[in-house]
Amino acid sequence: MPGKRVLVAGATGYLGRHLVQALIDAGCRVRVLVRRPEQAAGFPAGVDAFVGQVTDPATLAGVTDGVELVFSALGITRQRDGVGYLDVDYRGNLALLRLAESAGVARFMYVSVLHGRELRRTVRLAAAKEKFVDALTASPVSSVVVRPTGYFSDMDEFLAMAGRGVVSLIGDGQLRINPISGRDVADACLEAARSDATDVPVGGPDVLSYQDIARAAFAAHRTEPRIRHLPRVLVVAAVWVLSRCTPERVHGPLQFLTAVMTNDMTAPPTGSDHLADYFARQSVGVGAPTTAPDAPGAG
Repeated sequence: MPGKRVLVAGATGYLGRHLVQALIDAGCRVRVLVRRPEQAAGFPAGVDAFVGQVTDPATLAGVTDGVELVFSALGITRQRDGVGYLDVDYRGNLALLRLAESAGVARFMYVSVLHGRELRRTVRLAAAKEKFVDALTASPVSSVVVRPTGYFSDMDEFLAMAGRGVVSLIGDGQLRINPISGRDVADACLEAARSDATDVPVGGPDVLSYQDIARAAFAAHRTEPRIRHLPRVLVVAAVWVLSRCTPERVHGPLQFLTAVMTNDMTAPPTGSDHLADYFARQSVGVGAPTTAPDAPGAG
């Protein structure tokens, strides 16, 4: 990949920043899509910043010109300004794909979620992501979908709850996940981009139950574990009710969290970063976000 011109969308998010660094280390020429000019200052020298809004395709003209490979980690985790999952996770990525097709981009990589095909039936975030996967699969551009189990940053809520004294789990806490660091996902993305793979599930090196994760969070705080188990049927019912009477920005994150915590979320292990080490680093000053979440139209 050395010398390739690569576009990273979602570059200001948790994974996106790791992708940018991994591509620079691999000798690529990197262009990032950012929403505001001041965001360009957050990237290393030599990175080409293109300012545009994926929710306004007219602002994206030329973003894929000269690009050989597109990496998209574009998506929203917290809805603001009335922009929803379909606006960014589907339509925003679709706008990039159409530009990539017109520009003759050789390969398009997209980061979705593990078990996205199954979760799309009940989880709006997954439905938007998989709607784009459908379009990507039908495109003439060579593509690969990477499906992480869950990022280390997603586990910050366990650390925050432990800091408040009690961690709440859905059910008995014995379902498993092998969360993965942004750095290890980025490395897996580069490996997938070099291959002929079309769909790549990835997880971290440690397979843990949610009970294990809760205990690791308390260990990082050096406090005794206090774990509360919420009845699965009641949580699922409550989220279903909320999905009928609250806006997507309220029930959407709860849908996704509940789906993840009530399914086995393990994938082939990769990488070398361990959640316990991440928790130990994060435990000082927990409660303040360590990285900005992907925002509507994040570039």
